[in-house]
Amino acid sequence: MGSEFVGRAAELAVLAQRIEAAARGSGSVVLLAGPAGIGKSTLAAEALRRHADPAGVTVVRGHCPRDAVAPPLWPWQRALRLAGATPAVPGQRTAGRSEDGAAARQRPWSVREPADAAAVRFLELVQMSEALAAAAAERTLVVLLEDLHWADTASLDLLRQLTGEVAECGLFVLGTFREPVPEEAAGALADLGRYGATTLRLAPFTREEVARCLGEADAAESYRRTGGLPLLVTALRTHASNLGTVVSGLLAGLTAEQRDVVRAAAVLGERLDTAQLAAVLPESCETTVAQALEAAWHAGVLTAANTPGVGRGYRFTHDLVRDEVLGRTTRAAARALHRAAALALERAQNPAEAARIAAHWRQSGPEPGHRAAATRWSRIAADQARERYAYADAARHLGEAAAVLDAADPQRAPALIELARAEYLAGRYDASLRHCDEASEAAVSTGRPALLAEVALVLQGVTFPHASQAITRLCRAALATPDLPDAMRARLLAQLATASAELDSFEEATEQARSALGLAEATGDLRAELHAARAVQMTLTHPDDTTERLRLGELAVSRAEQLGDPLAAVLGHQWRVQAGYLLGRLDLVDDAIRGIEAVVARSPLPLTRWHLLRVSAARAVQEGRFAEARRCNADATELALASGDHQSATALSYVLHQQLAQVRGDAGELSEEMWRGFDRAPRHPRIQSLRARALFLAGRLDEALDAYDRLRPLLPVPTTHPRWPAMLLNLVDLIELAGDAGAARLVYDQLALFRSHPGAIGTPTALFSGTVSRDLGRLALTAGRRNQAEELLREALTRNRALGARPYVALTCLDLAAVLRDKGALPEAATLAGEALSIADRLDLPGPSAVAVRLLGEIAAQRHNTDPLTPRERQIAELVTQARTNRQIADDLVISERTVESHVRSILAKLGYANRTEMASRWARH
Repeated sequence: MGSEFVGRAAELAVLAQRIEAAARGSGSVVLLAGPAGIGKSTLAAEALRRHADPAGVTVVRGHCPRDAVAPPLWPWQRALRLAGATPAVPGQRTAGRSEDGAAARQRPWSVREPADAAAVRFLELVQMSEALAAAAAERTLVVLLEDLHWADTASLDLLRQLTGEVAECGLFVLGTFREPVPEEAAGALADLGRYGATTLRLAPFTREEVARCLGEADAAESYRRTGGLPLLVTALRTHASNLGTVVSGLLAGLTAEQRDVVRAAAVLGERLDTAQLAAVLPESCETTVAQALEAAWHAGVLTAANTPGVGRGYRFTHDLVRDEVLGRTTRAAARALHRAAALALERAQNPAEAARIAAHWRQSGPEPGHRAAATRWSRIAADQARERYAYADAARHLGEAAAVLDAADPQRAPALIELARAEYLAGRYDASLRHCDEASEAAVSTGRPALLAEVALVLQGVTFPHASQAITRLCRAALATPDLPDAMRARLLAQLATASAELDSFEEATEQARSALGLAEATGDLRAELHAARAVQMTLTHPDDTTERLRLGELAVSRAEQLGDPLAAVLGHQWRVQAGYLLGRLDLVDDAIRGIEAVVARSPLPLTRWHLLRVSAARAVQEGRFAEARRCNADATELALASGDHQSATALSYVLHQQLAQVRGDAGELSEEMWRGFDRAPRHPRIQSLRARALFLAGRLDEALDAYDRLRPLLPVPTTHPRWPAMLLNLVDLIELAGDAGAARLVYDQLALFRSHPGAIGTPTALFSGTVSRDLGRLALTAGRRNQAEELLREALTRNRALGARPYVALTCLDLAAVLRDKGALPEAATLAGEALSIADRLDLPGPSAVAVRLLGEIAAQRHNTDPLTPRERQIAELVTQARTNRQIADDLVISERTVESHVRSILAKLGYANRTEMASRWARH
């Protein structure tokens, strides 16, 4: 009995092991979870007391305040400060129009889209995690984070970032969170397990543990009354029947003035500051407040801890105790205290307290002045969150600001636009669309139609059907506004074109995009030109548009440099890569990739490096550098996952591995997760064509044919869709497998549009598949056009060699060798099959290697069956072509010279050669 620590032996053992492992340089993340009063903080404190030896371990603490009243990353900032770690944090970047190219090259890149925001946030988290790792490298570091259920989004993002990295350093992160978890944090906390975090869920005390706390005589009844909840068990130890009674007992020893201080402390929040409390209670001086806090500490209402350089600080022993104190405060008294707290914090002029000030004003009553103040401070808090790229936190503050504005308030529409933009940058597209609609209605109802254009342009590059329908509606409303400037009209038309294309209205999209570009170029507005160029590029679906894509790429790069927009610059260079490959201009491809590398070197955005990795992976597969392709693909996938883009990360990784499986002939490249991804994916024809090809590559031929039968009615594919070539190329293997001559002719006629371009079809972020001539040759063969197939495959061989597409050279050699074998041109067929085998062995292409060996065997057998020469005659003929004399041949073969002469005459007669010289010149072809 008494105050000794009871229970939790298994949990203490885990925590001891983790702390010891961190001391050896192998860190981890452990979370303590359970309901209020279960003893999470008590367990954490006991584990650190027992096992975190101050001589060898630095322990720092961070606390997540309720009601999001602290700036983003607050608990981590405190932990970093106490650990002496000082990360570099990227500052806010601005955009503007530069005067010349040299100035543009020095201009910092700006953040304008969700991908940019996520990338910069990722960079900041990387810098903070590196700072913590560096501190842990000098001395074992334990970070205790309390109340993660109230953590801001940015803090949870950093915890996730660290969870995947701490195993390599002496950092142990111990967190606590209350269950059930608020919806905002539930997903992030649950997701930590995927990255390696361990969650220990604490159970109530057993009957035996209750007995150890209270004595055996009282155990059964006490266990029934408390359910084993440690907080209530402790309450019974003080002879209280419930928490309310406990708190009453704790407060009973305080004077009325001291109870007023405790009540004000409960209103003010978790961080209790003597000066602030004195300001909230003007009738009490700081000395009186300090004495009251100390008395409350001795009474058990508060706990105290000494912080180096700060001194003693107080907090409530438990949030349930604070809640009980608040519950005893009348509404009028609470509102007065909140108002006094807001005013006191305002006088302190600490910008970091903006969220707390806003929260106090919101709870100080419905008076217009209080609501206006709450809105103002919420927007200041949102600005602070945006400066740290914490857009989810900014959206929360802006939502609180908008919530207190009346429908007739002229500031409601701008506030909703600001909220929608923050939600867009946070990736919350549905919420952003909903608030865009509300902002549009508010703009009309309050007589501010000029705001409709801002509303319509909030979401950029969001193309799922529901969003495209909403964006179309918003754009049309904005375009109907009188006296709309041409530059704004151009941007709206570009936005509308993107939505129209997603909704399969390709003719409208093309017209809208062209109109947008014409208006933008006429105005000279850089941003409008950039948006319009992107819209037009999206509508380029014909191979003859390649020159225009190249021009738009150069325009986009130029405008992006002037605007300081790194992502737009990378996209422009990617259009140049795509055009250069199709034109067979590897010099253009090289120059564009160097351009992307230059952007990456200057930009802090990890997303720019993601694009470089993806185009590098695609090029490496095309050229047969498979180890490099896998490395780039893995790095790009990891980068995208860390930035929160799970869909693109996994989808593009699957596409690249499917391409590896095709060129290498190795189904082992296809992961089980890819098949699960196909099961989850929408039933879009292009995705289904990828799935059908994957089934073929996996050797599941019956399933592949079933999938093909479902896709066959879609032929010919409309060439207005930007992805039509990719879908058709996915079907070539299946058409060949099915022997579908009719489909072969349909697809041939469509893909033949690309034949005038000698290069490779593809997309920089996915793959390039060699020249289309090879696919056309295979389709011609399936359609029964053998002569045309041979012509196309010879053309493909020349083109793939020029592209340096070595895997496709091997595949084309095999295709052409098979055609020539069937034609009876066995020597050339054997030569091509031999070349394919040589390439396959060098590049590690197990599938093509096996095909080449089999083909060479078939050619050898066919030659044996049709060859007029005996094996001995062939042996002698080979030696003759090597300029060996009859005497030398006789010596080599241990036969008479006369026998050699006899064989030579027979060879000349059978092959119709006039003499040995003609035999030597024509033998290789034979």
